[in-house]
Amino acid sequence: MIDINEIGATAFVIASIRALEPEKPRPLFNDPYAPWFSNDRARTAARQLEAVFPPSTTMVRFRTRFFNRFVERGIVDGARQVVLLGGGFDMRAHFYRGTGATFYEVDQKAVLEFKRHILSDNGIEQPPSLFANYLEEDVPGGLVDLGFDPAAPTLVVWEGNTMYLPPASIMPFLNRLGDAMPSLRIAFDYFSVDLQRREFDNEEDRRRLEGVERAMNASFPTGFPDLTVFEKQAPFEVAESGTFAELAEEYGLGEMVAEYPEDWRETLKLYRYCVLERRAGA
Repeated sequence: MIDINEIGATAFVIASIRALEPEKPRPLFNDPYAPWFSNDRARTAARQLEAVFPPSTTMVRFRTRFFNRFVERGIVDGARQVVLLGGGFDMRAHFYRGTGATFYEVDQKAVLEFKRHILSDNGIEQPPSLFANYLEEDVPGGLVDLGFDPAAPTLVVWEGNTMYLPPASIMPFLNRLGDAMPSLRIAFDYFSVDLQRREFDNEEDRRRLEGVERAMNASFPTGFPDLTVFEKQAPFEVAESGTFAELAEEYGLGEMVAEYPEDWRETLKLYRYCVLERRAGA
């Protein structure tokens, strides 16, 4: 059995938020596997987040629905491979089995070995998995060793990662992916303020983001106020972007978000999504 203390607590809290989705008046998704990766401590933390700062769990709910849609639409549009990058206890490889796409997972060894143990106990096989700190390893090469075809149309789900990463490592990593995969779309979530230098347009934005950090018991070193950095420093173009708050109406939760205090609504606007597409000829 893998030592549970080796695994970041965040993955358990996020799984617990997903596990609590059926309790919501208007559920946005169904993750029947999430309870396998939950526990009393993580569920308590998830409920505390909901009580203290509801936008923190709303952001997780909205992003889960968004990334589900990204995978569903991508497969319909012809993607034949999906890479779950730093996905923790993401079970989309099992939600979407039988769709014609092959799934691969990339994450730290402790996370994936623990996940493999849980799946094995429930009679499910883990998809091909690369144990790696993806910022430091040759991810394309490691995936090829697992059967991955770098030339095939590929989706990368990069959920809940960018805000935790050292900023200097992100562009070199994306360049390695882009250089190796000519038919690639990658979706991620991010904060639209300069967290590297802690430069905010106003003091209210600073206070809001620091409030999210306190609620999540985390520190976010990285944000992107200008998405053109991905086009200038990596071989991608921005195919889609927006705020998760804008998705509230589409998800049937516009009234819920409209009833939030202004501070909460403004915080949600700082949390955004982006889809990058490998630029042809770059």
